[in-house]
Amino acid sequence: MAKTPLFFRDQGEMGDVLAEAKGLVSELKTLKKNADLEKKAIEDYKEKIEETRYLQSIKERLGKKVEVVKNLFAKATKEWLNYREKLKKREKELKMQQEELLRQKKELESKLESRLTKLEYEQKERLNKELKNLSELSNQVNHQLIEINTTKNEIEEILKEDEEIIKEKLLSKEDVLFMRLNYFNLIKERLASNGVTNPLTGQSYSSRDWNITIEKNALTASIVEGLISKKIPICFDIRILVSESKEGFIYKKIGMEITDIVTDFISASTNGLFHSLVLVSPTGWTEGIIEKVKNISDMNNSVYLVDLFERKIFYNEIDKKTKTFAEWFAPISLTQEILELITKLKQNIENGELQFRADKVANRYQIPRKVVVGAFREMEDSGIGEIIDTTEGAKDLIFFVRD
Repeated sequence: MAKTPLFFRDQGEMGDVLAEAKGLVSELKTLKKNADLEKKAIEDYKEKIEETRYLQSIKERLGKKVEVVKNLFAKATKEWLNYREKLKKREKELKMQQEELLRQKKELESKLESRLTKLEYEQKERLNKELKNLSELSNQVNHQLIEINTTKNEIEEILKEDEEIIKEKLLSKEDVLFMRLNYFNLIKERLASNGVTNPLTGQSYSSRDWNITIEKNALTASIVEGLISKKIPICFDIRILVSESKEGFIYKKIGMEITDIVTDFISASTNGLFHSLVLVSPTGWTEGIIEKVKNISDMNNSVYLVDLFERKIFYNEIDKKTKTFAEWFAPISLTQEILELITKLKQNIENGELQFRADKVANRYQIPRKVVVGAFREMEDSGIGEIIDTTEGAKDLIFFVRD
C-alpha cells in the first residue's frame, strides 16, 4: 500500500511559511532599492565636488578667474558636510534593517530545518529558491553599503588634497598622448626582446613570431599560425581608455563602465588559445573595478588594469598564468622616470641652462607634468636649485639653478 506523502500539518501551514519567506524577500528588495538610492546620491555628491575641485585648478592653469568656481566648491563642500551627517544615520538604519531581516531569515531556516525532510521535492525547491534569493539580496545590500563607505572616503580624500597634487592629476591631451606613446614604445621593446610560451599548450615562439598592429589607442600583439586556416594561439589586446575631458583636461578615474568590455572578452574564450586583455588608463581606476578584475578567474584568458598615473598594474594574483605575464604589461616606475629626467636636466645644466619651466620641460621630453614636478622636487632637495611656484607670479612651476 502506497504511503501518503508527509507535508506540513496542512497546506495552509506550508503557505504561511512560503509567504513568510516571500515577505522577507520583498523587504530585502526594498532595502536594496533604498541602498541603491543612497549609493546614487553619494556618487552624485562625489561627481559635484570632484568637478568643482578640479575645475578650479583647470581655470588657474588656463589663467582664468576662479572666484565663481571657488564659491561653487565652497557651496558643494558645505552641502556634503551636511549630507555626511545624515548619511551616517542612514547607513546605521540600513545596517540595522539588514541585520533584522537576516535574523528573521535565520529563524525561518531553523523553523524549516526540522521539517524539510517531510516536504515534497517541489516544495523544497520553492523554499530553497526563496532562501537563495534572501542570501543574494543580502549580499547585494552589503556590497552597496561597502561601496557607499568607499565613495564617502573618496570624497574626504578629494577635500583634503593639496592644490599642487590636484594640478598634478590634471592631464592635458598632450600628457595623455605622451603617456600613450611611451607605454606603447615600452611594450614594443619588451616584445622585441622576448619570445613567448603558451601557458595552456606549452608551445613556444620566438620574438620574431610577433605580429604587432598599432592604432590610435590600441596595440595588438599576436602569434598567428596557418596560412589558409589561421589560428591565433596567443594574443595581447592592449587598449588605452581615456575619460571625458573638461576644458581640455582629463582627471577622472575609469570605473564600472568598462564591465561590458571585460565581460565580452571573457565570453569569447576558446580552448587552447591564450588571450590577454590589457586596459590602460592614464588617470587610474576606481576601487570597484579593481576589485572586480582582481577576482576574475578564467581558464584561457587574463585581464589586467594598468594605471599610468600611479604606475601600477592590477590583476588576479592567484591565477598563475595571469601573474606570469603581469611584468610584460607593468609600466616603469615613477622613480625610474624621474631619475632619467634628472640625468637629462643635469646635462642641460652643464651646458649652461639655468632655469626650467615645467610645461616646457614636459613638451620637450614628451612626459607627463607629474614626472617633471617630481624631478624638480628631487633636485631642490639635493640643493641643486629651488622651485618658484605660480603664487610668485610665474606662469608655471620654474626650477632655478643655484650659482
